[in-house]
Amino acid sequence: MFRLRVGFQRLCSAGAMLALCLMVAVPAFAANDDEATATSEERQAMNSIAEVAMQTAMKAIQESGGLYPFAMIAKADGDAKVLGYQGTQETAPPPDQWTAALFMRLQQMAEEEPDLKVLVLVRLHEVTSKQGEKVPGIWAQVDHRDAEPWVLFLPFLRNEAGRHEVGELIYYASEQPIFP
Repeated sequence: MFRLRVGFQRLCSAGAMLALCLMVAVPAFAANDDEATATSEERQAMNSIAEVAMQTAMKAIQESGGLYPFAMIAKADGDAKVLGYQGTQETAPPPDQWTAALFMRLQQMAEEEPDLKVLVLVRLHEVTSKQGEKVPGIWAQVDHRDAEPWVLFLPFLRNEAGRHEVGELIYYASEQPIFP
């Protein structure tokens, strides 16, 4: 059985608004102002925790040169938890196996805890560019109990000097929600 490490932090304070800005437009399917307002509130909650999750991932990469998958959960009152592997590096499962276990745990928590509103799963990921090159980056799935889930990908692109630099944030709808 895997062990989770849990940390607490408050997301709604002014100090939690981080430099990484995630701009997400209100979806075009919002038919009237009431729907648009509700969707905006949900998207704001998703943006807030996604900002913290992406900044946490960037900090981990800067400090250690890597990132082991982790999750963040936020409740309706703004309290949040970070869920990560607790154990030694030698006993850690492969990242893909841990990601799958973490996803299953998030689904279980979503079913058991109705006050959970937003869930984020974060990991390193590689995509293949149109030129056939592997592009590493930070991948995060963000899901809200009352909104459509989406995925973020922050690529690390090689510059002319051969070093990686942060590219433009990409986001798209996800077809695999975490919430049941």
